[in-house]
Amino acid sequence: MNPLIKRFLIRTTMLFLFLGFAGYLIYSQIIPQHYQVALPITLIFFFLLTNLIHAYLLKVAEKDMSKFTTRFMGMSFIKMFVYVIFGVAFALLNRETAKIFLANFLFMYICFSVLEVYEITRVVRGKN
Repeated sequence: MNPLIKRFLIRTTMLFLFLGFAGYLIYSQIIPQHYQVALPITLIFFFLLTNLIHAYLLKVAEKDMSKFTTRFMGMSFIKMFVYVIFGVAFALLNRETAKIFLANFLFMYICFSVLEVYEITRVVRGKN
């Protein structure tokens, strides 16, 4: 396995476990009335999609850095589009719990995006 993919997988797994544990504590101890079954599913969704896209981008960066920027922008657009569809669909189907879901969704998006951008920046700087 590529060491960059392995490192990213370890870091996203640590983030996944941290967010899962923090969510468990918050929703079991502080605000249990706002717990939603969709929250762990959303966390798994972010974990899987982020890892798949990052692995693809690392493979592109290894082969041809000249195509990296175009592929990165394209994948970022597709990823954001999928996230918006997922978030809006859930909010429309579950209007009574949409606010809590969207707040958690935004928080997870920020956490996984910051990690992904940080890691991609390290790869790009190492290649140039």
